[in-house]
Amino acid sequence: MNHRLKAWLQIGLLYAPDFVSVPIRERAQQMELEHALEVSRRTRVTREQVEAALAEFTIDTDVMLHSSMIKIGKVQGGAKFLAESIVKTVDTSRHTLLVSALPYRGMFAKWLTDDMVFDVRTAPIAMGAVNEKLADYPGACRSIHPTHSVVALGPDAKDYTGEHHLDSTPFGVHSPYYKLIARRAKLLFVGATLHNMTFNHAIEDALGDAFPARVYNRRPYHIKCIDHDGNELYVDTPVHYPVNSILRSWPETEEVMTRIGAYKSVPLGESTVSMLDCYAYTMAYLDLLLSGRSLYGRHRVTPELRQRIDQFKQALG
Repeated sequence: MNHRLKAWLQIGLLYAPDFVSVPIRERAQQMELEHALEVSRRTRVTREQVEAALAEFTIDTDVMLHSSMIKIGKVQGGAKFLAESIVKTVDTSRHTLLVSALPYRGMFAKWLTDDMVFDVRTAPIAMGAVNEKLADYPGACRSIHPTHSVVALGPDAKDYTGEHHLDSTPFGVHSPYYKLIARRAKLLFVGATLHNMTFNHAIEDALGDAFPARVYNRRPYHIKCIDHDGNELYVDTPVHYPVNSILRSWPETEEVMTRIGAYKSVPLGESTVSMLDCYAYTMAYLDLLLSGRSLYGRHRVTPELRQRIDQFKQALG
């Protein structure tokens, strides 16, 4: 099934009544689980294979991890071993490791309510067992944000996570995602792909109203949060416009990033381990926007967009 047709089917489900959409989503989740079990039965990945794949990458900066163990196969040692291997590879005594700590998987527009409370001390992490393991490491810090929380481990963990609640969008200048760009960090994908990355939303937020596609729903949320000391605070946030989130596509990104030396991938089990340079990706994407293209399709290049891109590039140095 091509991307466009699949996207329109997803949009149809988004607006379908629950008696139609819920059974279809449940069946899709069941099929995904069945496929994961099949992969784990037929493909065994040893500790040595994991370590060899990670050793292919030179880590010289901070790293954000995206992982999906079910795409790789049955990993010897499980999530605990994989988490330990990644901490060792990144060397969190020198560099900071970040992982997504979203409390929910799916469309936040269907989940977020004005009366909900996000308690950073107890909120679930719905991003897989590896992320949960890393969040339990001594010294790990979690940012306060009701939709796009992040856990960081390493020397700059507090710097990455401590101001996330100050932004009016999930990916503003105080967010860990923006700081990945500003600090020339990299993304590490273990079983995951470029489609799983979230930091690119920081580019959209930096360009603001000049960005050529609609990114957020118009309704803002004012969410009560509980910080690490039990104090109450409120975070204002929109949620992403689900139609454009579904239509977003990376048809040439991997090829372009590989060509400019910003992306590398090696096989592991039935998937890959890959690394992407956040700053190089950002510069390439800004140039793509100036050519009249984005991950959401073609657009007109306005003077406001050109000006905002120039300002963004100057801010990054």
